Amino acid sequence: MARWMPRTASLKSVEDEAAYLFRSQERIASNQFWLAVIWVGNRPAGTIDLHNFQNGHAEIGYWLGRDFRGRGIMTHVLGIVEDVAFSQLDLHQLDLHQLELIIATANTASRAVAQRRRFHQDGILREHLLTASGNYDDAVVYTKLAREFET
Repeated sequence: MARWMPRTASLKSVEDEAAYLFRSQERIASNQFWLAVIWVGNRPAGTIDLHNFQNGHAEIGYWLGRDFRGRGIMTHVLGIVEDVAFSQLDLHQLDLHQLELIIATANTASRAVAQRRRFHQDGILREHLLTASGNYDDAVVYTKLAREFET
């Protein structure tokens, strides 16, 4: 996962992950973060989150374990999160207007998820995403407006 999520490179122990989860809980409590664990049967398969809440916008981040990829799970879960964000989420009366995905151009699997969920490709951010190796990847910006959401 470190290729697409550099923060994972710093998680080297159970204690590191526990500290990350504790910080996440603090951000959730202060309405700065929304996080869900993706379960397949009785196994945790990945996570999906909403973050960077600002001016009616929120960014979506997600990952899915290798054993669960290629089965349409993330496409399905992203649809659920769209519904949560546009129809159910009430963070201090937050009225989300737009959801954003910022995906490395080479991450074809995540880009396919955005396209299957009919997110609009807005453009390319050059050398936008810092990688675990200290380089920068170009990123594609995908958005969906609240009025484009279909239940």
